[in-house]
Amino acid sequence: MKNIIHSLLRFSLRLTSYFFFEKIYISGIENLPDSYPVILACNHPNAFLDSIVMTTCVKRPLYYTARGDFFKSKVASSLLHFINIFPVYRKEEGQELIYKNNETFSYSIELFKKNGALVIFPEGLSENKYDLRPLRKGIARLAFEAWNNSEISDKLRIVPIAIHYSSWLKIRPIVYVEFLKNIEKKEFIDLTESGFFNKSFNEKLKMIFSEKCIVVDKTSNTISQNKIISFMLKNYLNATANTKKIQDKYINEVNGKFKSDYNALSDFLTKENVNYDLKREKGIMKFINLISWFIVFGTAFIYNFIPYFIAAFISRKSTKGNDFHDSLLYCVLMFIYPVYLIILFSITTDCVNYKAGLLDVFLTAFSAFYYEAAKRYILTFFKGEKLVIVHDMLKKFFEKGNG
Repeated sequence: MKNIIHSLLRFSLRLTSYFFFEKIYISGIENLPDSYPVILACNHPNAFLDSIVMTTCVKRPLYYTARGDFFKSKVASSLLHFINIFPVYRKEEGQELIYKNNETFSYSIELFKKNGALVIFPEGLSENKYDLRPLRKGIARLAFEAWNNSEISDKLRIVPIAIHYSSWLKIRPIVYVEFLKNIEKKEFIDLTESGFFNKSFNEKLKMIFSEKCIVVDKTSNTISQNKIISFMLKNYLNATANTKKIQDKYINEVNGKFKSDYNALSDFLTKENVNYDLKREKGIMKFINLISWFIVFGTAFIYNFIPYFIAAFISRKSTKGNDFHDSLLYCVLMFIYPVYLIILFSITTDCVNYKAGLLDVFLTAFSAFYYEAAKRYILTFFKGEKLVIVHDMLKKFFEKGNG
């Protein structure tokens, strides 16, 4: 029964992703072993939504850890354990609770013996920021214990994963999930002294994350940086690599010209309210497509306003826009949207017939799926002249001698 419920839950989470995200780009999936025990070590920018993203990207069953204070309630604890989420207690929850981690560690070792997959967020804390927080020692301690276990030994792989979102507190972000090169037991010479190993392991993991994760310069204008990062991730191919390159230039610039061009672009995007980019057709086709996308946009707004408004309202009221907003919005939408479609089908069937009811359901789901594409086309159509300026400003970022 539990396996059936888990399968239905995974199906619902994956199905909802088509109506919540504009796109999820997955790269490096070949770095995820199919049959070995693995620890998926992810950066942690968006609370429970990071776990949902992992569930949609990975086919094999996943187990998760979460901070211990989520397990205070017996009901919450039972529910979280049922969906394969287990507690890791930190000093912040109380030094007297740390011993409870032994139970989670023991369960994890047994999981690895069965070639299971465990997701851990080594930063411990989640914040809606382009940042890389200090890494905690949980993964290092678990890897040390597993690699010294004769039944597991070098079978265990650590798979670092970099997750980036184009935005927070908004529906339809673009998400990038990059599975990185595995960390293996053979890379560490000394597996006898845990303190030395933990330090060496975290240094290696931090170096891997630092090479891939986009971060802002917290000593400079973070609003401008967030604007540029969000715009790049929302609109361009190879977005994470190019945005990372731009951010590194910004942080390490020495001549001042690059930072000046960077801030000028951010100011322009903000002033002109430019948030989308898209390569446009020429001639009559662009007007035909404009009309088509207007029809899709209008249909999506009419049919989908109610469920999306309710989900957004509940999320805003419950979270006040904190780091759990997107996670709750996703879960509320996952439960509300099917109910809305059933009600819509029932009303249309009663008023007209079942064929009309099926048509309404199809139009609702179809237009919701293509809503962001329609919005992108329409806005870029009317911002064409502004985007020409944006393109010219972006070219400066990659000119030799600029930064």
